Amino acid sequence: MNTSNITTFVFLFFHLRRAKRRHLGPSECDDLVQSNTVNESLTQPFNVNLSNTEPNRELQPRTPTKRSRQASGGVGQQKGITSFFSVTGVISTSPQKGTKTPVKVEEEEQEPIGHFIPKEENVEEEKIEDYMEGITEDMFDDDFDVVKKEEESLEVTVRKEEDEEELLGVQGGQEEPKGHVQDLPEEVLREVFAHLPADDLYRNISLVCHHWRAVVMDPQFQPWKKLYCRYRKRQNEALKEVKSILDDNQINKKDDLCLLNMLRYMSQFKHSKCVNVKDVLACMKGHQLYAQAEACIKDRIPDLVDNEGPNPWSAMALMLILADGVKDVLDLVALLQKSGCLVTAGGISEYLWAVATLLLAMRKNNINISNRWHYNIFYALHLMENAPPPAGLQDNRQLITHEQQQILNHDIQNNHVVKIMAFAGTGKTTTLVKYAQHRPQMRFLYLAFNKSVAMHAQRSFPYNVECSTIHSMAFRAIGVRYKNMRKLSNNLQVFDVAWVLPKGLGGFVNAKVVTQTLHNFWASVDQCVGPEHVPHKYKNTHGMPEYPDDHKKMAFAGAAQKLWDQMVQLKSRRERVYLNGLTPTNLLDRYDAIFIDEAQDCTPVIMGIMLSQNCGKILVGDPHQQIYTFRGAVNALHAVPHTHIYYLTQSFRFGSEIAYIGAAILDSCKKVKQILVGGNQDGSVRGEDTQTLQHLKLGQRLSEGSVAILSRCNVTVFSEAVRLTDVNPSCKIYIVGGVENFGLDKIMDLWVLMQPEDKRKNGNLLIKDYFIRTFCKEKMGGFRGLKGYAVASEDRELEAKLTVVEKYNKRIPELVERINDRAQKSPVYADFILGTVHKAKGLEFDTVVVTDDFMKVPCARHNLQRVGGFNAANVPDDEWNLLYVAITRAKSALYITKTISNILTFTGEYFLRSGLTSTLLSKDPSLVCSIKGCENHITADAVLSLSKLPIRYMESVDAGGVLCLTCVEQRVGPAAFLLSPPERVRSMTYTNERIELPINVAMLLSLL
Repeated sequence: MNTSNITTFVFLFFHLRRAKRRHLGPSECDDLVQSNTVNESLTQPFNVNLSNTEPNRELQPRTPTKRSRQASGGVGQQKGITSFFSVTGVISTSPQKGTKTPVKVEEEEQEPIGHFIPKEENVEEEKIEDYMEGITEDMFDDDFDVVKKEEESLEVTVRKEEDEEELLGVQGGQEEPKGHVQDLPEEVLREVFAHLPADDLYRNISLVCHHWRAVVMDPQFQPWKKLYCRYRKRQNEALKEVKSILDDNQINKKDDLCLLNMLRYMSQFKHSKCVNVKDVLACMKGHQLYAQAEACIKDRIPDLVDNEGPNPWSAMALMLILADGVKDVLDLVALLQKSGCLVTAGGISEYLWAVATLLLAMRKNNINISNRWHYNIFYALHLMENAPPPAGLQDNRQLITHEQQQILNHDIQNNHVVKIMAFAGTGKTTTLVKYAQHRPQMRFLYLAFNKSVAMHAQRSFPYNVECSTIHSMAFRAIGVRYKNMRKLSNNLQVFDVAWVLPKGLGGFVNAKVVTQTLHNFWASVDQCVGPEHVPHKYKNTHGMPEYPDDHKKMAFAGAAQKLWDQMVQLKSRRERVYLNGLTPTNLLDRYDAIFIDEAQDCTPVIMGIMLSQNCGKILVGDPHQQIYTFRGAVNALHAVPHTHIYYLTQSFRFGSEIAYIGAAILDSCKKVKQILVGGNQDGSVRGEDTQTLQHLKLGQRLSEGSVAILSRCNVTVFSEAVRLTDVNPSCKIYIVGGVENFGLDKIMDLWVLMQPEDKRKNGNLLIKDYFIRTFCKEKMGGFRGLKGYAVASEDRELEAKLTVVEKYNKRIPELVERINDRAQKSPVYADFILGTVHKAKGLEFDTVVVTDDFMKVPCARHNLQRVGGFNAANVPDDEWNLLYVAITRAKSALYITKTISNILTFTGEYFLRSGLTSTLLSKDPSLVCSIKGCENHITADAVLSLSKLPIRYMESVDAGGVLCLTCVEQRVGPAAFLLSPPERVRSMTYTNERIELPINVAMLLSLL
């Protein structure tokens, strides 16, 4: 096609599409090409003759009359979405283009539907002038007959085309559809809405218009999905409705057959009239768990079996209970979707929501079942509701979840305090970046606590975001003046405070109390030091706890206030000022909003300054990653009042196996209601890859991916570095934060201090650190004196280094040299990455090994009563947070400890999986229970048996194996009665398992 023909095509396309189509012949097209009409219409449209005598007038664009402009809008009717938002062909989110809409104050609250009815307009009908008045057929002779026949033929063609366009919602060749979404049949709306999360239905869809609200609120529309949502939010009516279902069907903890009763109730599931139950049953037979479900129902609930087979709804519920993980649930969903036996995708999800509601309610009512059953279904539903579009419809834009979209839709105002509770790996930084990108006219300040995080953020955020740290802003505002006076220091040492205290308050213990008092004061919003800043408890010189009275508190507060007054003076350099005591106050006036990252680690004084600014505040963080309470952090995500709150619960970092361990800690140890989920990627948590485990033990590099060994304290990090370089001298390691910041020089100085004075002189052993060198003086007591100082001042970091020196003693010089030699500058070149959880926070690794120096849980849940004294509620949140952070650094593989395995049992996850008893006995007819000390045999009278999956730890292996009925009942309660009648289960010998306790717990028990 030549240029002239292309121009003609473009001209005809844009100008004929809005008018009645004229069917031009080849000769007419050639005439147009040869004329200047087409080119002038495109290049100089305002110079084209638009008079009525122009023969090509019909080819020119025409402005619609008022009548045609108003034809699409009815009078006195509620307008549709497209009446207010024009269809552009591209879906986009730009909150700034509309009016500011208030967002919900709390997640659970529902906004009333707005009544936005357009005001009617009375417009006079425009008079159309008839330019053909006075013209008759006689004036055209025979030519008019030919033209008339052509027009009649054209009108028939046009009417036919317009009828076809009416079916598609397009009329008269218009570019924009005449209809809108509101015109869709209710059946179509139901099908579309069924794919959306219940939260979106209540908070967004139901607020669009009366019609949509009626669809959402219809009791027949997705009743189980809506009931589940309301039950999770603890709405009274939902609680009563679910409780009534449980009570009416004997689903309670007092009934041994509660699980069988639940399956019996599900047999009455109300499905669509279009569903053929036989087709559903035939579809299920393709699943690997169908044979087990069929055998179990035939044996335990025979009245639910007919000639076709077991009741499909009960069988599916049992398959969901027996599922090995999320994959089994998704496989069942895939079979149902492929067969189409449930007619719609909404029918599949509605059934899953029904089972999930019952399982959740059973857990809430203290029925001893595994939380993993509910979690698998919830996880699968979450993936279904956030599934990406089909491959052919995807574009290059990064997909976002509905949780992220809710945040992006929020228009921040000056009086808004928005909290974003973001679990590990949920894309909080990505969400903030997109938030700023969608608002280029606004100026944002991003504040972090770590310089490297702020620098990385600056590379990610758009131009309208300035990234900084709290301390750098304080330094620019105030600190530079003290630096010029050489009064600025990074850390306040107890040793320094001890030399400037007044008489009567001397000594390291008192200095420790004054130091802690100052730290508490700096973290507060108070103007002066007071008794409330003094610690309520501290250890005296004998290591015993001491509780200061009001008189002592006043003395400590007075000493701290005097010291602080001397620090802030721009005169003497003896008492230095410390960065933690400096805070910016009036630096934020030029910003429209502030992003405060890791807000859970904010101190009250920092948060007070941020909240006092006259701009919007967005607090982002994970309250379960708060591991800096020793610095005065108060978890602002809980303490600070807010105007709006959002959650990010889907992690993009890991799959369901790792996600469940993180969720189990939050659920069982911290009683968190929100559920952490991950993506669809595979994951390993039981050490299934034996070859990788062997490489870890031998210090050999894995074929691919980063491997991190994460510990609670630096002593273990040092020990792991020694272990790896012992078994493999050529092993390359990387210490998180850099080996230069690991303190090897101080460890070497401590070893030198430990040596006799004559050996130090003869060997020319020098101590570099001034503070450690001070203890060389005879009056300071040498190594023993320093150790006493560490205990008195409760300096944990110094105590850890002293422990390393005492543990390795003579090997210290060689080990320090070796670690320095094998340490790499970048993790890219390392075989293994070592570090503490504090240093690794914010990072991620393909494989994570969790060391065994975290909080200890002595045994599994069913044995706790035999041990006594342990209660998860009595453990400080920081301890659970440290473990949670360590676990959620892993992307693909996680090597857990016995403690983590014991925590999982709190949720009922014993890694028990089902199998046909006949299959097990065919391999070993004399099979015995695998629990230590139990001698019960596995018999064929139970069609199903539960076996524990093997778990490989770094130091040991739990081989697992099949369990007898009574051992199953001890662990997962009523699940045992799915396998056999209660009287049969209780007729077997009850065995107390031999418990292998941690050595410290065993020693304590031996003293009782």
